Parts: sequence; structure tokens; C-alpha cells
Amino acid sequence: NLTYAVRDGIICHCGEVDENGLFPREEFIDLYEITEPNKYPPFTWEGCIVKVSDKIAYLGRDIEDALLLDILPESKVKELSKIIREIGASSFRKINNGIIIHNFIIDLCKHSSPEKGICFSDTMFNIMNKLKEFNYKYIYFHKRLEPYKEYANLIINTIYNLLKQFYNKKIENIFDNLKEQEKFYPLLIRTFSEWLKKYGNFKKSPDKNCYKNSVIYSLNSEKDYLRAIIDFLAGMTDNFAKRVFDEIMTF
Repeated sequence: NLTYAVRDGIICHCGEVDENGLFPREEFIDLYEITEPNKYPPFTWEGCIVKVSDKIAYLGRDIEDALLLDILPESKVKELSKIIREIGASSFRKINNGIIIHNFIIDLCKHSSPEKGICFSDTMFNIMNKLKEFNYKYIYFHKRLEPYKEYANLIINTIYNLLKQFYNKKIENIFDNLKEQEKFYPLLIRTFSEWLKKYGNFKKSPDKNCYKNSVIYSLNSEKDYLRAIIDFLAGMTDNFAKRVFDEIMTF
């Protein structure tokens, strides 16, 4: 039972911070209308902080991870250090996650106000944009990541397309179809069936009363059933998704 402000903060933290000076929006909107990143600013100051904090957190962390995985050569980081020094930021003695987070937070606290919003100095905002440009150019679009992206797409689409086959307008038939496949895919079928029983309108579930949650999916509707698959996939960890995929591919 999360409050509106918390749910708003979660959904509105996605997307880049493209303008310096973030203010909470004034209007109360239906959060289900938000279908893409950056469509609306957060509703609260706390939500604005979450959005900016997310960007601060990943910039340096991704550089360190890329160095660790040999995706990014140290020479490129030295080039980035030179660019940042030329901008005029003497506080960046090195490029690492701790220094990046420290400098951004100090600057953010110093320059933000109710009048100016959650904002950085012009220099620090310029540095943030340079860091983002650097990460996109040398990390996120690196050719070594392409095979993994294809692998991830294969996993997601394989699970989705398999579960999609079991839909039926009669709810009981959905569970009958799933049950028939449980001997082949025990982990997937068991966990997805539990998901549907917990969040769907399956009244015959013996565990229904113990959950005490609202019904999210009307399983008579194919659209809702497909939505249930998508949400089920979205809640998976990488390791769990790979376990399910391996189960599907194993004979």
C-alpha cells in the first residue's frame, strides 16, 4: 500500500535530467497515464531528489564497472579527466565514483533552492552532460555489449512467447493449460501460476484470501493476461530469468 507520492517518485525517476533546475509538478495526475520516461516531472521535492540522485549514482559507477570489465581503457578516462579540468573543475582530482558523487552532491546542496529548483552550478551541469556523453559513446554502445543485448532479448522473448500460448478466455482453462506444461517447465509454470493466482481474478485459488491484495488482472481479458506476463518478466532478476530460460532450453 504505497502512497501516491512514493509511487510517483518511483515512476518519475526514469529518464535523463536534460534541464538544470528541476521543480515538482503542481497537478495531480493518474500515474497510469505515464507511459514513457520524462513525460512528467515528479510530484514532490523528494521525488525530484530521487530523480537527480539516480543520475549522479550511475555516472561514476558505470565508469568503474566498465574499467573492471575491460570495456573501457584507462587512457579514455584520462582523456575525460583532461576535458573536465579544462571546463574548470579543479575538485575532480580523479575520475571515480566517490569523487563524482561527492562533488555533485556538494554542488547540488549549494545551488538548489525553492526559487531555483533542484539544480547544479553551470559548471557542474556541464560536467554531468560531458560524463553522460562519454558513457554513451564508450560504454553503453560498446560493441562487446551487443551479444549480451541479443542474448537478453532472446531470453525475454522466449519466456513471453511461451507463456502467451496458454491464454484462454475461460480462466480455468488457463490454469489447465499451464498445469499440462508443468512437467516440462516446473520453475516457470509454478511461479507464473502463483503470480496469476495472487494478482488475477481467479476466485478458486485456495490461497486467495491470505494475500489481501487488490486484483490487478482480469484474466478473461487477453490484454490483461499479456500485461501479467510483462509484469512477471519485469520482476525477474537476471539470474532467475536465465534459470527459466535454461529450463525451457533443456530436454
